[in-house]
This record gives sequence, structure tokens and C-alpha cells, in this order.
Amino acid sequence: MTMIDGLLIFFTIIFLYFLLVYILHKKEILKKKNISLYGPALLLRTTKGIGFLKKLSSKKRFWKAYGSSGIVFCFICMIIFVIFFLWQFSFVIGLTPEERATMLPGAEFYVILPGINPILPIEYLFYIILALVVAIIVHEFSHGILTLAGDLKVKSMGILYLIFPIGAFVEPDEEQMKKTKIAKRMRVYAVGPLSNFVVFFICLLLFSFVFISAVQPGGGLTVYELFEDSPADEIGIVKGAVITEINGTDLTQFENLDDRFERYRIILNETKANDTITISYIFNNVMHDDVEINLVDKYEYIIANSSKGKGYTGIYTFVDEDRNLERLKNPFADPLLRLLNFISIPILGYFQGYNPIASPFTDSYTIAGPLGFIGLHGLI
Repeated sequence: MTMIDGLLIFFTIIFLYFLLVYILHKKEILKKKNISLYGPALLLRTTKGIGFLKKLSSKKRFWKAYGSSGIVFCFICMIIFVIFFLWQFSFVIGLTPEERATMLPGAEFYVILPGINPILPIEYLFYIILALVVAIIVHEFSHGILTLAGDLKVKSMGILYLIFPIGAFVEPDEEQMKKTKIAKRMRVYAVGPLSNFVVFFICLLLFSFVFISAVQPGGGLTVYELFEDSPADEIGIVKGAVITEINGTDLTQFENLDDRFERYRIILNETKANDTITISYIFNNVMHDDVEINLVDKYEYIIANSSKGKGYTGIYTFVDEDRNLERLKNPFADPLLRLLNFISIPILGYFQGYNPIASPFTDSYTIAGPLGFIGLHGLI
């Protein structure tokens, strides 16, 4: 989907949203439901749910310790973010204007809207909204629980809608909050980010040790990079395509990537420039059988004496699925490297054009074990 397509979908949704809000406002349906306009958004304020928060906050000793750990957590995060910001600032300052224009992301990267932001694809809209709702509820409920655990009053709760929930709040008694001890206020403020991190950590454990543990590399060789206007490019092979057969040799019969790549390399080493071979590949779940490809001189792309006269497809590198899945299955093996890499997958996918948990690169995976009934697209 192009940026124009994303913008068209976005503005269509915005138009339908405002039309619906206008109709409901004119018919005074919003007023009857205790929903008010907050700029272009809808604000729902209620006292329902406060009793539930009071029950959760009854374990005051636990929540006090939890809130105190939130203070420490936020302080550590503050230091990390400042260091990261200074590193990023020094990196950007060192770039020339031309490098900044080509290396840095465009304005769409900073718009947190599915379909426009490239790391928030519109096809994952349900998951994006679900994640946002969970994050908001956990964050605000945590503020409310710590407020009540500190013997402070919660006046109301609310949700802010703009097409879908974009915010929530727990409204404490401001006068009480101002008069209470600084440590108590800090616990209330710090517990929200801590709770979001706890949810992230739980999701990380489920993703890595439950879901990804059932994912296994499929057969074939998944294309990671190829040269533009090369023979492979001309026949339609692109990033994410899975080469399953070359010159009649089935690559899926080999168990690991090294064996598949070695067989692929041996077959090509036996060819010369201008030879014609056949390749079968899969892309977007569509099988392309025995496609003829006219080889070129490898020396045109890989300048080395050993490459002169050798046949070459133009495919530069393949995805190391075994290693990438191993990183996803155990991100704690090297926390400083793997965990950071794991968290930054969507951003790296934007810059490198490769995301191991997004289509089409997931098309080469298979699901094994008890979770096999879910299917690949239900799991990733």
C-alpha cells in the first residue's frame, strides 16, 4: 500500500467519523449517554469501575512496594533515554544534508496512524487498536489503584475516543494530590509506565517461549537482497520470494539453510554466463514453477577473478532463517544485543526492508507441535 492509498483510507475514515459524531450530537444521543465533545474527540466520564479499583487496591503494602519500584524504573529509563538521545543527536549532526535526506525516515514515520506510518500497516489495524486499548487500560488503572492505595480520592474515570480509543484517564482529587507527600505522588505517576513494561514483558515471554517456539524454518532459500535489473529481478523474483527448486534440484529436501545454500552454490558453479536454467519460487503464497532464467557473467556484479565467466542469477543474499528464529525464540541469551534487536524489529524492517515476523518473509515458515492448528497467519 502506497502513502497515497493510506491517506485516502485515513481521510475517508475521518470523514465518516465526523459525520457520525455530527448526527449523534444533533440528535442529543451523546448527551443522553453522558458523552461530551473534547475538541474533535469524544469524552466519556463515569464513576463506574471505581469500586472495582478499590478492591484491587486493598493490598496496600504490595502496591506501595510496586509503586516504589516504578520510581526506580522510571529513573533508569530516564538515564537510558537521555544517553540514547545524545547518541542519536551526535549521529544526525555528523551527517551531510544529502545523507540526512536519504538515511533518515520521512515525515510519515512520525505520524502514529496505521496505513500512513510504514511500521503500522493497515492490515494489522485490529492488533494495533488492541495493543493501544490494553496499554491505555493498564496504564490508567495502575494510576487509579495507586491513588486509592495511598488513601487518596478518585473522582471519576474516563475514555477519550477519536475513531478508536486514543486515551483514558483516572481523575484524582487535585487538592488532595497537591497536599500529599512527594513520595506518594511519585508512586502514582511512576506506576503507569512500569505497568506497561510489565505487560510488554509478559507478551514477550508468550511470544518467544510459546508462539515462536512452534515456528520452524520452511524449505527453500528466502531472498533477502538482489541486484536491480539482474536476471532474477527481470523474471519477477523480489525480496521475500522463496527459491524451492533450481535446475530440477528440490532445495526443500535439505534440513538446514547451510545445506540448501551449498546445493544452490554447487549448481550455479557448474554453469557459465549466458546459460539458461530453471527456478521455482514462491511469493505471496503463489507458486511459480520452472521459470527460465538467463544467467549473466558473475564478474559484472561480484568483481573477483574467480567469478569471471561464472553464471549468476543476481540474487545477492538469502535470509538466515535458522539464526533469526533462534534470536526470536530466546531474546534473553544476549540481552544487550538480542533484546534490543528484538524490540527494534519494526524500525529495522523499515530501514532494511526485512521484518522476520511480517509477510512475505513469514511465508517460508511452518508451524509445528500443538499450535499447528492455529495456522501461520493466526500465529504471526
